[in-house]
Amino acid sequence: MEKTLFDAVYNNDIKRLEQLIKQGVNINIQNQKKQSPIMVATYNNNIKMVEMLFKNGADVNLQDDYKNTPFLYAGATGQLEILKIIYTKADAIKPLNRYGGNALIPACEKGHVEVVEFLLKNTSVEVNHINNLGWTALLEVVILGDDTPEYAKIVKILVENGADIYIKDHKGKDALYYAKKNKMFKILKVLENP
Repeated sequence: MEKTLFDAVYNNDIKRLEQLIKQGVNINIQNQKKQSPIMVATYNNNIKMVEMLFKNGADVNLQDDYKNTPFLYAGATGQLEILKIIYTKADAIKPLNRYGGNALIPACEKGHVEVVEFLLKNTSVEVNHINNLGWTALLEVVILGDDTPEYAKIVKILVENGADIYIKDHKGKDALYYAKKNKMFKILKVLENP
């Protein structure tokens, strides 16, 4: 029955999923990659499937072999609609992704402004969490982002929500250093005038 469950999720077969749920299938079963059905639906950005699985008790905190959970992956890829469905049962503190980061760090790095706003407003995600690389969300922006209005807005949101601009990475450098080094003038303006 579990193979049929994954087939229904892969094929976006809502009716089949409904039947399987009524038959009592374990919706938290994991495949050989440790992906749960809701993880597969999240990877496929299948909002209706995520919603149905969530409403029927899918565990949104199970990690797959890649250390993703639906919450972490949706944050990293900007899947705001999925975040809005699952955030109430998602652990925003742990688990962490393969880099030791929370959902906020890759959302900032990828420039997902609305996701960043949502996470900081609606979850307990830690704004100054430091990943395995020694980076906070703010450091991730000034190291890997660009000097665009979107990234400047993310920096402003982070600072307004308590981001410490003086946290240093493993090399002893802070956000101001990287913003200057990378000639991020829009971001520097925000950092120098919080």
